[in-house]
Amino acid sequence: MRTSLEGLTLHVASVERSRDFYLAIPGAQLLHERGDQFALLQIGRTKLGLLNRRVLRAGGPGFHMEISTSATGVDDLYEQVRAAGIEPEGPPRNRSWGERTFHATDPDGNLVEFDSRLEETA
Repeated sequence: MRTSLEGLTLHVASVERSRDFYLAIPGAQLLHERGDQFALLQIGRTKLGLLNRRVLRAGGPGFHMEISTSATGVDDLYEQVRAAGIEPEGPPRNRSWGERTFHATDPDGNLVEFDSRLEETA
């Protein structure tokens, strides 16, 4: 099974303020945004997400990483992660933003999101 580190999502106080800062980097492009809740930027080959801290559970880490696989593979990836001794927070779920995801926490409390795009199955 192929997986790919797609990028990082920073948990920020103001998406708009952070968006403007990162868009000042030469070559950075805005791919998507939802007001002051979320923005997705492309910087070179990697994506940078900006997620408003108010959307998250209290006391979490300052970022999370996304590891992606094919749309048909996220459920298999879930089983492989469990077999490797990593206990996810729950099974994969379809999300309103067009992904199927599940999460795990690394030994230092950092959130790892495993995902796939739902439209790949269409």
